[in-house]
Amino acid sequence: MKGLPNEWLLEGLEQSAQTLAHILADVTQAEAQRIKDGDEGWSVLEIMCHLRDYQAIFAERIRRILEEEEPTFTPYDEQARLALVVENDYANQNLRQVLDDYRSTRRQIIERLAPLDESQWQREGRFAVDDVVDLTMPVVHTLLHDADHTEQIARILRG
Repeated sequence: MKGLPNEWLLEGLEQSAQTLAHILADVTQAEAQRIKDGDEGWSVLEIMCHLRDYQAIFAERIRRILEEEEPTFTPYDEQARLALVVENDYANQNLRQVLDDYRSTRRQIIERLAPLDESQWQREGRFAVDDVVDLTMPVVHTLLHDADHTEQIARILRG
């Protein structure tokens, strides 16, 4: 990821949150609960809950990279992801509150990253013995995760 301007990453974090807010601006609670990605897919509300919860995971990884010496992260598996749906009762949460929580965490991430110098962006963490990543990785992962689910929400809202 070296050479990727940190300003682009920060701008991307802001823009992806704004894009989701614009897409969801006129979506009602009932629509967010009803409209799904296929018969067995997640609803718009469940997708937003997933984005909110995983963003908190990315924020924690960012915090640990900045505060610990080479922290080791446990990858989240499919069972853990699905458990959050039930544990956090995604289907019955309030869309506006979920979106507000998502945007609040995003602001905190941006505020944490904005003043960092280049050496701080190069701090590292790891997922396995040979899988070392710098601070850029959780930021890029957040952006790609946003893009994937933003497309999903836009597609299912269009029917």
